[in-house]
Amino acid sequence: SRLSASSVLYRCFFLRTAPRTSAMKFYLALPAACLSSSVLMGPDHVPRKSSGCGKASPYPLGQSTVATGTYAGVERTWRVYVPKSYDPNHPLPVIFDHPGWGDSAKSETAGAGLELYADQRNYIAVTPQGMDDNTSPWGPWYSWNTVGSTQSPGPAGPTCTQNFPEYCYTSCKECTDTPQCDWTTCDEDITPTGTGTADVGGFLPGLWDTLEQQLCVDTAREYATGCSNGGMMAYQSAVDMPERLAAIAPVCGSFHAGFTMAPRIGVPLMDIHGTADTTVPANVSLSGDGYYYTPTEEIFFGNEYSGGWAKANQCSGGGKVYPTSYDGQKQLWCVAEGDCAKGDLVRCSWKGGHNWYGNKAELNGGLTSEFVLKWTKPTHLGNGSTSERPRAARPLANVRVGVVAEERRAEFPYATLTAGGHYGDPDVGCQPDEDSIDAGTGRVCAPKINASDANARPPTPACMVGGVGPSENGCPTTAANLPAGSKSWPICIAKGNVTDTDPYNDADFHCLLVCPCIGEGDDCGEAAHAQCPGASRCERGELRNRAQGVCTYHGTGSQPRDVVV
Repeated sequence: SRLSASSVLYRCFFLRTAPRTSAMKFYLALPAACLSSSVLMGPDHVPRKSSGCGKASPYPLGQSTVATGTYAGVERTWRVYVPKSYDPNHPLPVIFDHPGWGDSAKSETAGAGLELYADQRNYIAVTPQGMDDNTSPWGPWYSWNTVGSTQSPGPAGPTCTQNFPEYCYTSCKECTDTPQCDWTTCDEDITPTGTGTADVGGFLPGLWDTLEQQLCVDTAREYATGCSNGGMMAYQSAVDMPERLAAIAPVCGSFHAGFTMAPRIGVPLMDIHGTADTTVPANVSLSGDGYYYTPTEEIFFGNEYSGGWAKANQCSGGGKVYPTSYDGQKQLWCVAEGDCAKGDLVRCSWKGGHNWYGNKAELNGGLTSEFVLKWTKPTHLGNGSTSERPRAARPLANVRVGVVAEERRAEFPYATLTAGGHYGDPDVGCQPDEDSIDAGTGRVCAPKINASDANARPPTPACMVGGVGPSENGCPTTAANLPAGSKSWPICIAKGNVTDTDPYNDADFHCLLVCPCIGEGDDCGEAAHAQCPGASRCERGELRNRAQGVCTYHGTGSQPRDVVV
């Protein structure tokens, strides 16, 4: 039966005053009205001091520092940037930035731009690193166990269309499902399965607890962001730690189909997606490399698996323009989904693909930090605790600060292409079996791959979609103006030139050349560009693996590199 208003007030009062053992007996019946959500920052905000206040910072001020610690016997790595103005008696907000699949903490730090604003906006920037326990020579595959990435088949069935046995990680023991869709580590990052809200623990809550003990943190201002698999981790973090996180800003993230969730209390959310993102698409379920995700509309407003974020944030009314300081840059456009009593619910789109907003660290770091820093969660006491929901601190063990980072680079062991006529510059002309396809921020001649059964749903392509290394996947292995010693290789994905559509279900399959994106920051670097044919450049924005790009042309003005003759 429905609780009366007086009963609600009594239960809230009881839980604030009763001994913990008695209070916990009533917790399962605790009404949502007792639980506080985020509120906008105001001039009257009083910071909540963590247990680390009054201590000197173990991290040097004004520089990115590597640290390690263990959870359940597994060593984990993270980076911390403490601003130059840090005062051990003045609590500061903290932003966690989670790297995407294949990206190290160092690479994410350079490309996402959160450290760029830490001094100016006076916050602590933290970049935890995912696990890379995969023995493939095409790694490393840093990753997060989150949103159902290791739980296929799920409530909606398999999370992918084809078999990916090479994606199985050591921590996952044996991956025997058909199709084999699991694609990340199985180590515990936030729950044992990476989804659900039971048994919340793992590396990330432990890292939060550790930092609250090491540094003077305003526990009312703890936030999360991340890109791709890291954006997924930001989503899952808000679901599993809603009492702790005051706001999140996931970039090109989602939940796998069937694993959609929303927090039990309001958490302000800004979802950021490129209009040409087919890797984790915003508006359809099936990605270009054959994985099923949840469209943003369903994350916000619910489906058969979730009540939706709008319900948690108590949103009502129609959409309206949400102004930011970055409006119009790379055609950025943001919409607030109604008026929300428990925190804004915002969708942002920009002209680009599967990458940090604007393909620029300055833009991405600026937009994400601007949004989250507006919010505070004054009921968070530290350690993920509130007065109604106490939790003991569980910091990481064997913490070491200032260690030398052992961040592996993407490896391309051998060349796979021979000289020929494919993957050339559209300004020069494409082969009869190719189309000019937009890729990255440019264009490329991409071999067209037919579907052996275009009427099936999903269609069956005459190629193996996705993958992280060369294989006999049905793509041509000859390239025009191929550089000597090039280690680029072809990949087949669903990719066309029309944005906000469903290229996989439209049977729009093409082959692109993959290159190792090994530069620091938002440029893959000259060593990566040198693997691409002619004057093309290596760019992120089309692939699951954030340590890989695709070769794409930007006109014929540049001089080609030395080519195979």
